[in-house]
Amino acid sequence: MPRPLRRTEAYRWAVGRGMLVCALAWGLVELLALQRSRYQQWRQRQQAPALK
Repeated sequence: MPRPLRRTEAYRWAVGRGMLVCALAWGLVELLALQRSRYQQWRQRQQAPALK
């Protein structure tokens, strides 16, 4: 039978998982910002000839 986690091990596990979740969320936000920026640039290039 596995021994129960000590308080410090449980805390370390929770902090590690929290950091991983935050890193994934930050990466997702950065990815979405990059895609939005690329879309805006693409849209400007598509509209530029129509204005001339």
